[in-house]
Amino acid sequence: MANPFSLVIAGVDGGANLLDLPAPSATTTPYVDLATFSLTLSGDGGGQMTFDVIQPVTPGGGPWWRSGGVYDNARVQFFDSRYSAGTPLFLGFITNVSASLLPNGLGTRCTVSVADADAWLEKTIVRKGFVGANIKQMVGPFSRGNASSTDQALINAILGKIYNQVDDATTRQLLDTSVISGSTRAVYTGAAVTIGRQTFKPASLVSILDQIAEEASGASGKVFRYWVDGDGRLNYGPVDAAPSYANAPLEIVTDPASVAVGSASAASKMLPRAFTVDVDHDQMVKGIFVQAANTRARWDKNATPPTNDPYFRTYNGGTPYFGSGLSTRNGPEPHGVFSAPKIKGAASRTTRIQRLTKATFQARALPVRTVNFTLAGSDLSQTASPDWTYGYTQGYAQTGASTWTLVKAWLPNQYVKLTSSALDLSGTILRIASVTMSFESDSTYQVRYDIEAEYRRKQLGKALKRILVGE
Repeated sequence: MANPFSLVIAGVDGGANLLDLPAPSATTTPYVDLATFSLTLSGDGGGQMTFDVIQPVTPGGGPWWRSGGVYDNARVQFFDSRYSAGTPLFLGFITNVSASLLPNGLGTRCTVSVADADAWLEKTIVRKGFVGANIKQMVGPFSRGNASSTDQALINAILGKIYNQVDDATTRQLLDTSVISGSTRAVYTGAAVTIGRQTFKPASLVSILDQIAEEASGASGKVFRYWVDGDGRLNYGPVDAAPSYANAPLEIVTDPASVAVGSASAASKMLPRAFTVDVDHDQMVKGIFVQAANTRARWDKNATPPTNDPYFRTYNGGTPYFGSGLSTRNGPEPHGVFSAPKIKGAASRTTRIQRLTKATFQARALPVRTVNFTLAGSDLSQTASPDWTYGYTQGYAQTGASTWTLVKAWLPNQYVKLTSSALDLSGTILRIASVTMSFESDSTYQVRYDIEAEYRRKQLGKALKRILVGE
């Protein structure tokens, strides 16, 4: 079959595929050195791509990468036509170009660094904006919602504000804030969570979304995540319990007897090239002290005298001063301090501290386990379905009690099934946090995948802490 991969940089070579090797006579046509290509897809933010572009001869107008020649923060798209011809696996923008002369002295080699579209959330500022004729209304904090507002409704409102404030069609190629249907401007999973009216300070969209996500986490006891997909749409939802069936292309096993090509009636299973498990105890916190406004502390009591310390919370504490309720955890209780001097008003203080507690312990009250494995060839035979011509991209995943479907790409936020008793994995289903893709040589499109599963993005209650402190 024809090469399924393509890489396009907006404004470069007329939008041609830079992975194609040009004809020998096309000496000024830029192309990617396959051996330098590395792409990380991330479901938790921080995806990136790097590659070297060779231009054998610099044309009279200057190299392709010159400032003002290629678009500023030019959009970059990476496609796998077997997955989708219209939606890229990766959407991002150029963050850096580092160029040098080729040995022939006539052309250039430049290393291009690319951040995924999630990074554009940091470059998008949410502000109050002009209201009426009073210039004082343009600065300072702003509020949205009411007592019954949900996280999803608030995100819709924020994206609507951005759509009105950022009238830039190119920006919307990286972050599409237009209406999908009705008033919905994002792709949501899971049920909406009531978090009430929220006050925001002018900040990046990441800060605003962190505040909403952590309020929702504190109210529901779930960890929430968000990311921008290949179509530029914001996705938001909870990290729920693992499903009954994994939907990644292949199951990972360590017993050679379990390897299987797979079919519409059986799962595809293969051996990994590398397989590691990391259990991080360093970031654990099982107790936090929240330093609130001491001028109001006399009101924070649940009895006379108080029967609880309302400012100290533990991971297994009881209502209303409770954490995640992880009563199965044993061992010492590491503590941390959260400074929150700006919280005033007994009712709001109690609610915000409680949400901060739940959001923090949900992510930090137990060790974070990360599983890494690499796929780059095993003893599976080459077959037409799934097609492994370009690497172990495809496979049959179980979708029901007795149904299996061909899945065409490894993507973040899929769930993968892993079995290795030596690594304490027994048919364990974990969420894929990131997928790193590279080519095995400078002349073939055989693909290697390095995959990380079950890493949770929210290590700290950073957004809520920032709001509490008033930074």
